[in-house]
Amino acid sequence: MSHFRNSLKTGSAENLSQRTFRPLGFLVVSLVWLIGFCYWFNGFGMPNNPGVQRWMLWTVIPFDLCDLIDPPVIAGADPWSWLALLQRIPFLGVAVMIWFGAWGYGSVILRWLKVDLGSPERLFFSLCIGLSLISLVTLMLGLFAGLHRGLLVALLIFGPFIEFWLRGNGIRGLACSCRPSALWGWVATRRKAILALMIVTPFVAVLLLGAMSPQTDFDVLEYHLGGPKEWFQQGHISRLPHNVYTNFPFLSEMLILAGMVVYGDWQWGALAGQASIAGFAPLIALGLYAAGRRWFSERAGCLAALISLTSPWTYRISIIAYAEGSLACYLFASLFAAMLYRDLSRGEPSGTGLPQKAVAFLTGLMAGSAMACKYTGLISVVIPMALLMLWITLSLPQPPQIRLVMLLAGLFTAGVMTSVGPWLVKNVAATGNPVYPLAVRLFGGIDRDEELDAKWRKGHAPPVYQSWKEKLRDLPVKLADVAANNDWHSPLMFGFAPLSLFWIFRQRKLTGSIASGENQSLILVVTWLYVAWQFLTWWQLTHHIDRFYVPMFSAVALLAGVGADWTCTLAAGSVAERSRAIWRGCSAVVLVLGLCWNAEVMLRLGGFNAGRLDLIAARNLATPNRIRWLNDAVESGRLPRETKVLCVGEAQMFHARYPYLYNTVFDHSRFVQLCAQGEAGDQQLRPVEEIRADFRRLGVTHLDVNWAEIGRYRAPGSYGYTNFVQPERFDRLQQLGLLGPSLLTTTEPGTGVITGQIFPVLD
Repeated sequence: MSHFRNSLKTGSAENLSQRTFRPLGFLVVSLVWLIGFCYWFNGFGMPNNPGVQRWMLWTVIPFDLCDLIDPPVIAGADPWSWLALLQRIPFLGVAVMIWFGAWGYGSVILRWLKVDLGSPERLFFSLCIGLSLISLVTLMLGLFAGLHRGLLVALLIFGPFIEFWLRGNGIRGLACSCRPSALWGWVATRRKAILALMIVTPFVAVLLLGAMSPQTDFDVLEYHLGGPKEWFQQGHISRLPHNVYTNFPFLSEMLILAGMVVYGDWQWGALAGQASIAGFAPLIALGLYAAGRRWFSERAGCLAALISLTSPWTYRISIIAYAEGSLACYLFASLFAAMLYRDLSRGEPSGTGLPQKAVAFLTGLMAGSAMACKYTGLISVVIPMALLMLWITLSLPQPPQIRLVMLLAGLFTAGVMTSVGPWLVKNVAATGNPVYPLAVRLFGGIDRDEELDAKWRKGHAPPVYQSWKEKLRDLPVKLADVAANNDWHSPLMFGFAPLSLFWIFRQRKLTGSIASGENQSLILVVTWLYVAWQFLTWWQLTHHIDRFYVPMFSAVALLAGVGADWTCTLAAGSVAERSRAIWRGCSAVVLVLGLCWNAEVMLRLGGFNAGRLDLIAARNLATPNRIRWLNDAVESGRLPRETKVLCVGEAQMFHARYPYLYNTVFDHSRFVQLCAQGEAGDQQLRPVEEIRADFRRLGVTHLDVNWAEIGRYRAPGSYGYTNFVQPERFDRLQQLGLLGPSLLTTTEPGTGVITGQIFPVLD
């Protein structure tokens, strides 16, 4: 009896310790971490804007937020008006049509796969599948000269028509428990989701306005938009030998091309396409909400979605038509699908009846779509997902037979190849190299000589460390860069993400979560390993451009949402309730301040957002000055309609509304091909009459020389540029009577250094 009483006392003491000291300990640690991280975060400057310190932004936040409500009147400012928002409606309408078509096709494919999911999961995966499919449909139409407006519109309508027809005829299979009425009913019962939606709506609205703005980024104008523009103009997709980047897999860019085709114009249709790919940001948020709600708590899902959508990086990669937004979506979708596969394989009480083979194929589709966004998706998504799927399969309580393992591996591979295979086949047919212009030494590739390949590898190689000590010294620097030391970071990401580890010590089962504590811990560990893989591959295999690590933030946001809601795992009790109340109050303050910070960074440093500007004025602002001058000269009649410009050092040609010839820095120089003779390094001018004859044959009437870009390429550590192009070369062509005096010479403000020239070609 005394032994029983002693055991009871011991058990009561242990229970009291768990109920008292663990909540208090976790609370103290979380508050110390949050305060310390915010202090550390605000100690950095702005690497991409050296003249700006973070404390400067805090001082102007109240005034800038007030200006959003009551904008100041600035004399001489470009014309803006609330009525200018009406100009964006057609672009938004085209984007909605593309997304509606994607939803229809994705829903039909989920029916075919018999993948039965809840409302948010189903909507998320149907859109992910559908957008990848619409991209491939646009590619196929382009390859077979079928870029016709009526045809593409009909195809976009056909998918939803089939889905509604199947619903109307009661053909539901295992997949179609989700109806619009059920979806709205589900939303109506989620107050936390509605509150989060109200908070993020202004962010999404501003994001969409930014996406429907003329672009200014060099890479975007060079190939993200430049390639689709050329394909639209020629009516089909083919290899562009002067733009090596257009051989990349172009999932996002095909949506831009689809916008051009549906709108019927390359210039304004691009804005519709940009709005389409900006939609990946709210799509990621939907996936985060679905995953957080499924495995952790509804609050965690809402917070993850809010943290993701309000991040300045999310805003930046959405308003600038990069591929990182779509890659981030499929990076997270692959992880989500793999965890669903584990639920099914481990027999978790999901209650969904997910077919194991279909989810293996679905995971492959998502991973392959990531690679279809960028080649880097092979390393960042396909390989880790293949390893994760293999580990999940082999770690089952009853290991499967080798035949089943091979079948599941084959289904995953089939999913990958369904998404990215057409891009690889296109490259094989056009260049002989499936991953052109990569791996030229292994596969070869048309037009890739040793010099160009060496330039490419040098320009895209990771930094060379002199020793392991130097590399290890650089590791904390790069970790700080990824977590805090960047202009467009949100303090909410890594401020809350580490606190997700508290879920490993959870004390109670959550209402509404289907996951056990063991499963939650494993999901967190896998997600952290996934994030670590993203960081290590960025650090070791890339040339350390900051936006290349941004896709990992879709997974980090899930960890942040879970970390921000760590107190819901505490057992019942007065101490736990007080700890929970204190944490939620403090974290709410941090959330509000973080949202204000994020909004300020978006406004000040996020990138060009036309907002309520008249679109013609916005286009003029976004167009480089020499290109704008040529546009005006041709359209006003100061230059003849048959003007055709040979560009030297200039490749950001999207805004040009006149015929032109150009090449990227990683392609053979067209100017050198036309004007030079002799071996590289000892090239001289060809006879002037031969050059004149080639100019006449090609219709070249003017030369546009971008000395600023040429200087950037020649800077130490940059890509390099042919020595044949020198100011003296153009002086000599003027002396020989081929070129006339410069029509326009641009200079750098303050220094007078010449940055560009436009020369007429004389008959």
